[in-house]
Amino acid sequence: MYWVRRLLVLGVALAMVFGLAQLLGAGRGQEPERAQVIVGLPSQSSGTPQATPTAAPGHRKKGAKAKAGSPKPTPLAEPSGPCERSDIVATPDVVGTPYAGRPVRFRVALTTRSTPACTWTASATSMVVKVTSGDDRIWSSQDCPEAVPSKPVVVRQEVPAKVTVVWRGQRSDDTCSRQPAWAQPGWYHVEAAAFGGDPTDLQFKLELPVARTVTASPKPEKPQPEDTTLASTEPAPEASASVD
Repeated sequence: MYWVRRLLVLGVALAMVFGLAQLLGAGRGQEPERAQVIVGLPSQSSGTPQATPTAAPGHRKKGAKAKAGSPKPTPLAEPSGPCERSDIVATPDVVGTPYAGRPVRFRVALTTRSTPACTWTASATSMVVKVTSGDDRIWSSQDCPEAVPSKPVVVRQEVPAKVTVVWRGQRSDDTCSRQPAWAQPGWYHVEAAAFGGDPTDLQFKLELPVARTVTASPKPEKPQPEDTTLASTEPAPEASASVD
């Protein structure tokens, strides 16, 4: 019986040692699996595609140029040589409101009939501007050549060149003197043409000048000097009667 008890105690001790070993071994065996799960998590260096951050709506990268919404302007035609006078069209227009008794400015637009662009010198020897009233010749730049400035221009078919001619508002004589009478209010015609070209006519009206109203301001009254003469308090002398 003694050895039986010793064998039982020894068996129980071995069983406890074996169970403890199994318990410790099971604990160590779970660590690789836990570590494997942690290692297996996707990272930024793995082949899994990552979402690319996008810019917020309306945001534009620095340095990026916005596309122009309007088309580029068409370049003007380059002159191919001097203009033919018969190819030039001169169209007059009146600048502002013309008044009788005052200078009148005409703006003459120069274009070509067929040539895209050419060079030309506008002057009193290459073009003429005149003012008429019915059959009455009122004024002409041929009498007053200084009214037409000498100006080299590029005349184009699409975009006009402009020259300003000034009429003093008087009739003209062969010396462009200041003696002729002033044109009266009413309807007139202005014609413009290049020498060798067809004239263009425009009707306009000389308005009656507006009278300027001048309001005179009242003049301040001068202060009157005070009367310093005092009335005499002495009685007037009695008239003496003479007795014959």
